[in-house]
Amino acid sequence: MSINRIFNLGLLVMTVAVGAAHAGVQAEFHLPFGARWGQMTLAPGDYKLTLPEMALGHRQFTVTSNDRTGYVQPMVADYGQSLEGDSGHSYLKLVKVNGTYFVAEYRSGVTGKTFNFAVPKQKHNLEMTDQDVTKVEVSGN
Repeated sequence: MSINRIFNLGLLVMTVAVGAAHAGVQAEFHLPFGARWGQMTLAPGDYKLTLPEMALGHRQFTVTSNDRTGYVQPMVADYGQSLEGDSGHSYLKLVKVNGTYFVAEYRSGVTGKTFNFAVPKQKHNLEMTDQDVTKVEVSGN
């Protein structure tokens, strides 16, 4: 095989990999209240979410609204089977810590993957209740 063929083959593989990375699974959600997700502060509104392409080594989610784009990396990803009654059901799990909502988990019912995100600890004198946990439906994946 000539050097030109090897170079062209390498270029083709890189082009396909980059295209696949940009064609990651996309989902949409509406946030009815403000929340924090990693280092991002999300205002109430509509968002698009692009899942990382783990096969290509990407671990960051892309979160896009009308006026900005941010990136967040999960702490843990679970590739287990869908939970019973959870097949096809995707959501963001938000927890309220010291008066502020934080995205703690993203569950993709279609892919069967669950991603967990860092959340600050509750103040010692406060306990978390069921009212402090909210799920936001995610569509499109």
